[in-house]
Amino acid sequence: MQPRPPRLFEADDVLSGRISLDGYPFRLIYLVISAASFYAGTSIHPGDLGRVDVLLSAAELLETRGWQTVSVDAGGKLLCLRRVG
Repeated sequence: MQPRPPRLFEADDVLSGRISLDGYPFRLIYLVISAASFYAGTSIHPGDLGRVDVLLSAAELLETRGWQTVSVDAGGKLLCLRRVG
């Protein structure tokens, strides 16, 4: 049995093309600024604002590819997206 694909993806990986979710087998994913910042806490610090922009830009890119933002959590450091259609 093969391991299940991850459901947690970093925004920079999506924007840079290191990760492609075309053909991804599940409908729900988490998109984070970075795994390290996600596990570090839920508050956004002034230094995170540029990275929040990267997160939102990655979500906007995924929305053009059939994904829809469902919720924002962890103080804006995590987005849950659902593949539509």
